[in-house]
Amino acid sequence: MLEIKTAFGTFGNFTDLARYMLEEGITQVTVDAYYIFSKVAKITFSLDELRGRLRAGELA
Repeated sequence: MLEIKTAFGTFGNFTDLARYMLEEGITQVTVDAYYIFSKVAKITFSLDELRGRLRAGELA
């Protein structure tokens, strides 16, 4: 199970995170990604970069 933690909340997928950022006017976020309770990555995304990676199918 993927869990995406940010300063703004916890999300189950990157699509929900991008939607939240767009609705709240957030332009950049740092993500701590966990898979089955183990931290696997810490990444900073801009909203444009996140949306581009979602369109390209790089993130689910």
